[in-house]
Amino acid sequence: MTATPQGTTVLVVDDEDGIRQALTRFLTRLGYQVQTAANATEALARQDAHHPQAMLCDIRMPETSGVELLPKMLARDPDLAIIMLTAIDEPRTAIDCLKLGASDYLIKPVDLEELEVSLQHALRQRQLEVDRRELEQWLAREVAVRTRDLEERSAVIEEVALDALAAAGDWEGTAEALSKLAEEVGAPLEELAAEVKRRRG
Repeated sequence: MTATPQGTTVLVVDDEDGIRQALTRFLTRLGYQVQTAANATEALARQDAHHPQAMLCDIRMPETSGVELLPKMLARDPDLAIIMLTAIDEPRTAIDCLKLGASDYLIKPVDLEELEVSLQHALRQRQLEVDRRELEQWLAREVAVRTRDLEERSAVIEEVALDALAAAGDWEGTAEALSKLAEEVGAPLEELAAEVKRRRG
C-alpha cells in the first residue's frame, strides 16, 4: 500500500508564522491534511491529538531546537516520517539529524517541487516499514497457530497409536511401531513403551 496525500496528515513545525502558512497552503493544495505548531511543546501536543504520518520541522527554534525535538517525536511514533528544514546549510547538523532518524534535510527557502518529492519518498519509506512489520507480525501469528495445530494433531496421533498398541497385545511389530511413533512425535521411546505397558494394565 502506497501512502497518498488523501488521509495523510503532515505536521508543520516552525516558529515563523509566515512559513507555517505558506507550507500549509502548499500541502493543502497537494491534498494533505495539515497541522501546525510554533514550538516543540505545541508539536508534541499536536502529535498526541492528531497522530500525523509526517512532520516538516524547522531546526532553529526558541527553547527547544528541531534537533532536540526530533528524537522526542520518534520516541512516541517510530514510524513518523520527518523532514528537517533550515535556513543555514550546516552539513554536520544534517548528518546529526539523519543519524537521529530524519528522512531528509532541506535548505530554506525550500524548493517546493523538491519538498513534494522528498515528502512522497519519506512517506513511501514509512509505509514500507509499516507493511514489513505487519507482515512479520502476521507470519509470527501464523507460525504460532500452525505449530499449535501440529502439536494438537501429534497429541491425538500419539493417543490413538498408544491405544492401538496397547490393544494389540503381544504383536511382534510393537517394538518397531513404538520406535517410529517415538520419532514421529519426538518423545522418548522408553516413556512410550512404559505408557503402552500401563494401558495394557
